[in-house]
Amino acid sequence: MTIGTIIYLLILILGFLVSVFCLQYGAVAVVGTLIVVPFFMIFFLILMRLHINAQVECKNPVAEKDSMEKPGRASIILSLENTSKWLPVTKGIAWVKYHNFFSGESGKMKVRFSVDNGKKRSRRIVVPMQHCGNVSIRVEKVKIYDYLNFFAATVGKNYEVQDVLVMPPLTEVYLGKKRWYNETNEDSDRFSIYKKGDDPSEIFDVRDFKDGDRFQQIHWKLSSKTGHYMVKEGSLPLAKAVHIFIDLSARDGEEADLLIQGVYSVAMEFLSQGVPQHFIWYDNVNELIQEQLIEQEEELFWMFEDLFQCKITRDTQELLKAYIEWESGKEKESGLYLTVSDHDTVELEGLEVRELQIMDLRRDGDTYEE
Repeated sequence: MTIGTIIYLLILILGFLVSVFCLQYGAVAVVGTLIVVPFFMIFFLILMRLHINAQVECKNPVAEKDSMEKPGRASIILSLENTSKWLPVTKGIAWVKYHNFFSGESGKMKVRFSVDNGKKRSRRIVVPMQHCGNVSIRVEKVKIYDYLNFFAATVGKNYEVQDVLVMPPLTEVYLGKKRWYNETNEDSDRFSIYKKGDDPSEIFDVRDFKDGDRFQQIHWKLSSKTGHYMVKEGSLPLAKAVHIFIDLSARDGEEADLLIQGVYSVAMEFLSQGVPQHFIWYDNVNELIQEQLIEQEEELFWMFEDLFQCKITRDTQELLKAYIEWESGKEKESGLYLTVSDHDTVELEGLEVRELQIMDLRRDGDTYEE
């Protein structure tokens, strides 16, 4: 029951009492009109409901904060179309529910809209988020009202959940180029499956001999079997992936944002230099170690979708304990440990990394270079 319905009932009761006591034609006519009006409103509302369509979509799945102090603005689009030629929708309300699993922020909001007859309209629904994370936004129901707000009709409900990544602004980080950037790829054990190269230690393809091929490329064993010369093409070495550990221990939402900002900035810096990254963190919701290889920016945002399904912890040893229990014992040459908690190299020896650089992301203005 709407507020307009309650007001209407009060006016109707008052008019009825006046007509009973006065017994005058004018008073009776007013009461009769009050009784008839709702039927017209219901009729108009049914017609409007038949001609209104509502859809929900997300055109920008990533919202980057302007600064760490300002909230992020995750947004979705409510698209409305009124196909009626003469009945505008003067009032409609969308009920929206949102939840950020990573930061714990959640809430509800109402969004009002109107649509002229024969028109289409897109209503941008903005959800402010103080902290970073994957915000799930759902339009629970959309209703339209008659011209006197007596009645309401549901246009749609339980629309598909729209996820928006709220990311921090990038900050400048400096990483030791000699240590991390493998420009020659000479000692790489990773090879492209799409492009050939000059590395003879790994065969990319074997084909028939062509003019201009080098004598050293001939595959003698296969040539003897086929009866004609066959040559082998070398593989293209890929840069070694940098092992990066993400420690999800933080005291509050502000420290968690600093952690995400650091991970995001380091990852983008490596990507700009063409260096792949092997991210490792402990998924404390599913109780397993997560690993993802990132070589493109699109893959990075997919990784953040998974990372934001975890929860911040107060246990600074959580990643170390889970990794030691999970690790098969293969030692890594070098790695980065991104954290906003206090750690030292001796404490993290169980990660089995020969050269581990701890990057404390709480230190404003520091550069991380060796």
